[in-house]
Amino acid sequence: MQKKILGVFFTLLFVGIIGILYNFFNYADDTIVETKKYISPIERQNKTQPLNSSWIKGLAQSKKSRYEYPVNELFMQIDLHKYIPPKVKSYKLVIANVDRYSIFCVVQTLSGLNLPFVLSKDRNVPNISISSSNEKILKKVTNKLKNYDIESKIVEEWL
Repeated sequence: MQKKILGVFFTLLFVGIIGILYNFFNYADDTIVETKKYISPIERQNKTQPLNSSWIKGLAQSKKSRYEYPVNELFMQIDLHKYIPPKVKSYKLVIANVDRYSIFCVVQTLSGLNLPFVLSKDRNVPNISISSSNEKILKKVTNKLKNYDIESKIVEEWL
């Protein structure tokens, strides 16, 4: 007896849930939403102008052979001089005979003196730029390189 009552109860519960879900999904589409479109003044002007007076059609129908682009010209000038930093005085180390030994000695000498330098290669000629303004240290570099039989000189350059 209890099994029959439980079976009827669960059947009624299942049918009730199905009915509620059916009503919920069935009435979800019945909502009425009214939307009004705002027409901007530009669209109002475009509707009043005839289509024959557009600039594209006028350009296509013209018989003159002008080679002009149908765009507005724009000239822009930006003053960047106040944002560009002024040139900086730097020194360049020029070596007479360049080989692996001399480059090794130069790098070791500059690293030993804790001088910031940049070693770059332009074609087959190495460029060694030293960012120090102390002339005593720069003379010390050339004197140390003379101990290794490397002829060198310091030249000013502006970066």
